[in-house]
Amino acid sequence: MSGTNGIRDRAAGWVVALHEAGEAERAELERRCQAWQAEDERHRRVFHEMRTLWDGLMPERPRRARAGVLVVWLLIGLIAWQLPWTLWRGDAHTGTGERRVLVLDDGSRLTLDADSAVRLTLNADLRRVRLLRGRLFVKVAPDANRPFQVVTRHGTAEALGTEYSVTLEDEHTRVAVRESSVRVIPAAKPAAARVLHAGEGATLTRQRTDTPAALTPGRFDWLDGRLVFNDAPLEDVLARLSRHRPGWLLASPALPSELRFTGVLPADDSERALAVLADALPVRVRRLTPYVVWVD
Repeated sequence: MSGTNGIRDRAAGWVVALHEAGEAERAELERRCQAWQAEDERHRRVFHEMRTLWDGLMPERPRRARAGVLVVWLLIGLIAWQLPWTLWRGDAHTGTGERRVLVLDDGSRLTLDADSAVRLTLNADLRRVRLLRGRLFVKVAPDANRPFQVVTRHGTAEALGTEYSVTLEDEHTRVAVRESSVRVIPAAKPAAARVLHAGEGATLTRQRTDTPAALTPGRFDWLDGRLVFNDAPLEDVLARLSRHRPGWLLASPALPSELRFTGVLPADDSERALAVLADALPVRVRRLTPYVVWVD
């Protein structure tokens, strides 16, 4: 789980875990929490924000009641943090758990994944899709006179007659090509452009494009409403699944790091997906509120 929202999720998980821990496990949890904070200054800052929120709650409440109040306030904070400013700026968007297919005026087909937004520029000289949030897949209609570009804050993925996906994350953009090829151009260093071919993907930042690599199986699974995992860490599984359900899906930091999952989960039925995980792995799924789920 990466990016600002992932850090907030993990910090919230540490706060809840430390306050629900028994004496036998508290010391080890505190040691691991300190190590996590030391990894990145953002970890330390966000954890202390969350702990301050906890400490500000009514101290005379029983621990379980305080945990309930905490997750409600954390949910309110998440909603405030993720107010869809980018969505309101976009020409098209999707909500949590929603996919949408757009047919553009040139015949190109654009599929938006859950929690995504785009702004469109279609004129006589150019076809440009600015990805403001989330992920998209595009099947480009041929038009020799008008380039087709997907643009993020990190750079541009320009079609060379193709099908490809673009995913916007906090610190980079991921491009994956299913058919034909794509030119990937860093925003601050156009000379570092690379061409990706079918079956390849790369990570794009403002300064560089990483070396193209073969795509892992299931890279386009979300188009069919499936989430395919091959020996994936449980944390990554929950991060992907959280895009397809409202509220927070939090993992206890006390979960063993070696927990991994191989299988297929339904993107359109997160409750069934959680049931599959609980059956396949030694974990428990607890619903602290209808919008806050805790996996431990």
